[in-house]
Formats: sequence, C-alpha cells, structure tokens
Amino acid sequence: MINTDNILDISSDVGLWCRADADPTDLAQAASIAIEKNISVISVGVTSVPIVWPWLEKQKIKIFSRFYMNGHSIENVSQIAEKINSAFKQGADGAQVFMRLSDLREFVSQLYLIRDDLFFNKSIFIGLDINEIEPSDWDFVFSELKKMRATGLLLVMPQDDGEKSDFVGRVYAALSAYNNEIQNIGFHFYLGDNQIRIEQTFRLIQALQENLLKDVKFFINI
Repeated sequence: MINTDNILDISSDVGLWCRADADPTDLAQAASIAIEKNISVISVGVTSVPIVWPWLEKQKIKIFSRFYMNGHSIENVSQIAEKINSAFKQGADGAQVFMRLSDLREFVSQLYLIRDDLFFNKSIFIGLDINEIEPSDWDFVFSELKKMRATGLLLVMPQDDGEKSDFVGRVYAALSAYNNEIQNIGFHFYLGDNQIRIEQTFRLIQALQENLLKDVKFFINI
C-alpha cells in the first residue's frame, strides 16, 4: 500500500481506491482511514457500495462506484445506466465510468440528453487510459466531456514502461489543450502505487495550470 502521508505532503486532496473484490474487513479499514485522514472520496466496486455506505453516510466522504464499458453498443450503455442508477439508490454519490477512447463518442451520444435525470445531484467521471490519448485527441476528449457536462476526467495508467514511457509528455499535452471553455472539470488520476508519477503530475499541473489544483485528485490504493 502506498504511503498516504507522503502523498498528503504534495496534495491535500487524495481519494482512496478499494479493490473490486475487497472483503467487508478491508472496506471497514478503508472507511476508517478515510475518516481519520479526512479524505473526501472513496472509490469502490459496485457491489461494495451498500457495504461502505452505513459507515460513511454521516461523514462528508463521497462514495464513487466504478463501471466499465465493454464495447460501444446501445445495449451496453443502457445496462451501465441501469447499474449506475442502482448504485445511486444504494448510497453512491458518483460514478466513474471507464471506457476506451473509441467508445467515448457513443457513450456520450446515448446519455447526454438524460444526463441531468440520471445524474441529478450526482457526479460522473469519465475514465480513460492516458496511454490511448494522443495530443491530437484532446480537443475531441474535452468537447465530449463538455457535451456530457461531465463532472470530470479520470485518467488511468494501467501500464508504465518506465524510462521508455512518454507519460510526462501525455500529461503535458492534456494540460496544454485545456482551455477556459472547459470549466468546473475535475482532473482525477489513478496511477496505482507509482508515487513518482503522482509527483510528476502534480508538479506539471502546478507549473502549467495552477488554477486546476483545486479540482485535482489522486486515487491511491488501499
């Protein structure tokens, strides 16, 4: 598990990331840490929402549930919408919906018209693999986020090639493409236990888009 104290040194707002298969004991520990560390959000698998909600319902800690698109069919989008609605009824405050970049347009086109009904007073973060996004893709990504009126973007890095990675360049491209037309879009990151990447990302945001720091969150494993 990553050292939360070290991350708190560079960012006062982190989120906890619980494994999808976490058992009730692990979830209870995560809830306890979130309360103790004054952490504002916890991300859990969909089946964990009703387990953590009784511990966190009276706390100012949001529960985000994770959903994954497997292909861009209308049926798949509809199924995810139903699952999201069910999670909200069980206590979730927001949804993190992960998809391939190639599925983003279809997802948005199917849900943006019912966005306010489905996500009334709730958050929606679109999860994308930063390694899939080229510099020329960012205008499209931000345009779709704006159309969806998404709460924010959650960038993940499932694979890190170390010194051969162009991760820093990809974060730089994202921040360079950001413009003032995209307002109130949160930038969230899940970079596993890679503290170096978290620090690099934080420093880039600090240097290039300092105004975004209030909307940045790093999810760390628990």
